[in-house]
Amino acid sequence: PNNTATGGSGTSECSSKAAMLACEELQTRLKPFRSGGASFADTVQAAIKAGVSLMASGWFKAQQGENTHTYATYGVACSEVQIDVLTGEVRVERVDLCLDLGTQLDAAVDIGQIQGGFVMSLGYLLTEECAVDADGSPLNLGTWDYKIPSAYDIPLEFNVSLLKDTPNPNGIHGSKASAEPAMVLVASVYHAVKQAVYAARADMGQTEWIMLDVPLTPERIRTAVGAQEMPIPSSCARDQETITTRAGEVDSGAGTESESPC
Repeated sequence: PNNTATGGSGTSECSSKAAMLACEELQTRLKPFRSGGASFADTVQAAIKAGVSLMASGWFKAQQGENTHTYATYGVACSEVQIDVLTGEVRVERVDLCLDLGTQLDAAVDIGQIQGGFVMSLGYLLTEECAVDADGSPLNLGTWDYKIPSAYDIPLEFNVSLLKDTPNPNGIHGSKASAEPAMVLVASVYHAVKQAVYAARADMGQTEWIMLDVPLTPERIRTAVGAQEMPIPSSCARDQETITTRAGEVDSGAGTESESPC
């Protein structure tokens, strides 16, 4: 009824430990009725007949160490991305994550938390851009302009694994926090995108360092690649001249019969 804030897996850890403390209290109350190898059902029945309360509550508050927290959560990520140098679009081809979460309280829940936290941070990295006017009022009040990640933003291949046999001596049942730690691993995607940008720039003979701000919107990727400075191949230039020449003679479909890759 008076839980703490649900951040940093605090609810999972504190609620689990509180439940353990309540169970220990019940064990103490049932101990006098366990003599003679009585079964659990018989033990409970004897305690009820004796008027012993079999309802217990537990309360636990996590202790802070000299460094605020008593342990750290570790993880590693490897990402593969593809960028379109003409449109600036980014596609995350593959992501591999491995985290040390100690002895998991629930491995399925932890993997879901890792997946959700990582995709959430992909939104921060790739699409979610806060825009304000001169007075500081937000310009994107809904998802029409403020783009949160969707199912199509999940990496095409998304592998998540948990490090085995690594109990946390300072955690509840040897566990560790599972949600937010995965979010910082999105830096792997950022550096993969930047390496792709450098590769595209190298093809144009540009090798200098560049600043790449987030979110990595198509506009920023095109600017970083230098798409506006990219030379137009001669075949493309001829096609453009043809379309321009015929524009006054035919409908908007002029030139669509061309099979030029441009």
